[in-house]
Amino acid sequence: MTRFQFWRFEGAKPSRALWVFFAVALLSPFWGLGHPLIEVDDARYAEVPREMVETGDWATPHLDYLDYVEKPPLWYWLAASSYKVFGVSEATARLPLALLSIVGLLALAWLGSWLYSPRVGVCASVILASSGLYFFLSHYITPDLPLTVFLLLTTAMILRCLTRPSDGRWAGPAAWFFAALAFLSKGLVAAIFPAIWTSALLFLFPQWRKGLRGLLNPLGPAVFLAVVSPWFLLMERRHPGFLHVFFVEQHFQRFITQKYNRSSPWYFFLLVLPAGLLPWTPAALASLARGPRHWRAEPRDAALALWSVLVVGFFSSSQSKLATYILPVFPHLALLVASSCQRPLPVWSKRLSWVLGAALLGAVLAGPSLFPELYARADAEPLAVALKPFVFAAALALGTGLAAAGFSQRDSLKRLAAAGLAVGALALGAFSAGSGWLSAKELARSISGRFRPGDAIYAYGIYLHGVPFYTGRRVDKVVNWVGELHYAMRDPANADRFGDERDIAGLPLEGKRVFVSFPRDQTNFIFSVTGPERLKGYAAFGPWGLAEF
Repeated sequence: MTRFQFWRFEGAKPSRALWVFFAVALLSPFWGLGHPLIEVDDARYAEVPREMVETGDWATPHLDYLDYVEKPPLWYWLAASSYKVFGVSEATARLPLALLSIVGLLALAWLGSWLYSPRVGVCASVILASSGLYFFLSHYITPDLPLTVFLLLTTAMILRCLTRPSDGRWAGPAAWFFAALAFLSKGLVAAIFPAIWTSALLFLFPQWRKGLRGLLNPLGPAVFLAVVSPWFLLMERRHPGFLHVFFVEQHFQRFITQKYNRSSPWYFFLLVLPAGLLPWTPAALASLARGPRHWRAEPRDAALALWSVLVVGFFSSSQSKLATYILPVFPHLALLVASSCQRPLPVWSKRLSWVLGAALLGAVLAGPSLFPELYARADAEPLAVALKPFVFAAALALGTGLAAAGFSQRDSLKRLAAAGLAVGALALGAFSAGSGWLSAKELARSISGRFRPGDAIYAYGIYLHGVPFYTGRRVDKVVNWVGELHYAMRDPANADRFGDERDIAGLPLEGKRVFVSFPRDQTNFIFSVTGPERLKGYAAFGPWGLAEF
């Protein structure tokens, strides 16, 4: 069977062109650092640390000045530190994210350099930086990127212990330390994944068992407990029952029940992963398709593949699924691709790359016939109109890169990396162009321009996390919405912060103005409950409305 390589490895050292792509990859997390905060997660994880700085309470996270205990505090501490040093802004909110993304790219280059070769390590970093989901989560704030980076460092140190037992003296405690940081980023998975993965590696590869001594160094668990336990013990002391909420409700119930309304089919991540890996999907599939026979002979590749299977399998069995959860797979798959491409890849992966590229290019050319209403109507959905040029430019860049890689192996790394980074840059442009529909910034500015002492802000049917970030004020009452505030809603002391339709029907309030944000599809209901005569002003901001009483 004819075989091919996506690119040629002419030696252990990276070429000059590869170093250029590596430098661009390291700069890419800083692109678009200050674009408006996107609802929901991006704005939420910028607002919680802002309140941390304002209140001076660095122990209990707050959202809308209410206790918010769904996630551990490490991200909040990093962002709050950025605010303290540089002031509060979108750019300073994302600065720690960009730095963590770069740490991940450097860590992967380091891991690949000693596990394989410097060229493989640098290639893996370029692949990771230009993969769709990693690029996106380097610019959109969630705890998944911090978790991914610290899990990468944890697994790198574990592999160092197993493959070079003489280094276990320092690599073992370092693995526990980074696992503790991962735990403070998102919780129990930081312990579950490395434990299961390491156990499987020791079972499959007896020659690595000598490295277990470094991992069992008593200093390691002591470091882990010293880093993790103080915050949890303090929170339990401040908020009795917190440990039950955090571990039982936020972990076990989230995993085994549909309590949090994030259920998706078992194959959800089998769809998300190939899409998020673009433009590297054909190469990744070819790397994974080598199968157990190859991995028995090459335990390094087997370790990377096993990690990927473990993480995908775990989240696929969970009742709570979000596309961002799968990110911890990406660094290991990127390194597996870089390693596998030292050897010829099957011809079907070349054909798949060409087919995907041709399909995307065909979609661009056939756009007017596939979406005639979007092209012909002047009153088409404004967000679709704003995003249209970026979407088709991204499809053109991605399709060209994939098709070119499918036609010829020469310079395929450059073509695919350039395509991936170009798509990322276009996505950032799309965020800015569509910010009026994706961000609550303009709505919040409208409130700030008219807000006077004693006025109030209500939210009906939705909570816009960007409102307190951009106004610097709390949403005084949340009506017909719970979301992430379910923990705070249990506290009787917060009863006046939550309400129902009667609170809207009772507007206006004597002696104060009330600003109410709500989904635009609820406009008629708001007007019918309050009566137009009570309305002092109304404006639409993308998918949301803002009424003043």
